[in-house]
Amino acid sequence: MTSFRSYLIDALIRWLLDNDCVPHIVLQCDLPNVKVPQKFVQDTRLVLNVAPSAVHNYSLTNSSIAFDTRFNGVSHHISAPVGAIIGVCARGSSIGMMFEAEEASIVDLPDVHAQARAKFHFVE
Repeated sequence: MTSFRSYLIDALIRWLLDNDCVPHIVLQCDLPNVKVPQKFVQDTRLVLNVAPSAVHNYSLTNSSIAFDTRFNGVSHHISAPVGAIIGVCARGSSIGMMFEAEEASIVDLPDVHAQARAKFHFVE
C-alpha cells in the first residue's frame, strides 16, 4: 500500500493555489537523501515556496519531491523523500498542515488497521 502523505501534500498545495494562496513546504533537512543548499537551512528545516511561478521542473511522486528554484538569484536543484516534508502552509497565514518526519512516522507504529480488521467476522 502506498503512503497517503504525498496525496495530502498534493491536495493541500492545489487547494492553496485554487484559493490564491502561495504554497510553501517545510523540509526536515537532517534526514537521508534531502538535497538542499545547506547555507539556507535554519534549525534543520527549510521553508520553500512551491508556487508554479517560483519553481521549475516540479515533480511530486509517492516517494519524492524534486524541483529547481532560485536562492538569491542562483538556481538550485531541490530533492527530498516525501517523508522529509513536515509541513505545507500558505505564506503569511496560519493555513496549512504539519506532519511528523518520516523517521518518527506511522511506519514505526503497530498496524492499527490490521488489528481493527482482525476484530471483524464476516458471515454469509
